[in-house]
Amino acid sequence: MQSTIDEILSRAHARTQADGKIHAGDLTPEEAHAILQANPKALLIDVRSHPELDFAGLVPGCCHVPWQLYPGMTPNPHFTAEITQHAQPDDLLLLLCRTGGRSLAAAEHLAALGYRHCYNILGGLEGRPNEQGVRGMVEGWKAAGLPWRHK
Repeated sequence: MQSTIDEILSRAHARTQADGKIHAGDLTPEEAHAILQANPKALLIDVRSHPELDFAGLVPGCCHVPWQLYPGMTPNPHFTAEITQHAQPDDLLLLLCRTGGRSLAAAEHLAALGYRHCYNILGGLEGRPNEQGVRGMVEGWKAAGLPWRHK
């Protein structure tokens, strides 16, 4: 199983290198779920705002540290301090937001601080909307049929 996890992380790293990013890698939701199932030390960090957890739901077992604060979506000035309460620089961190943008920014931020194993989850929880404007149908954690629940 470790070789499978290593292969997943290698693919994720290759995706990041192609984009010139400094975080460890970009995972598909299915890859992130496989890692969480296989590695009990991996930590899923949801960086969405508090109202988003209430509105859109969450992944069971996630740790919540908002990257931005509602209302106004201003940067969370305590983000780094809050992360250090949950994780160390050598921990395996999988970051999730609504569509993948904020989790990417958070992964880049943490990588710059020396967190070596920060992975962004592509598409986030809900991904981009479909033609009817509905999220969770095209890409992301929900579209992949992975476990989530309302708060």
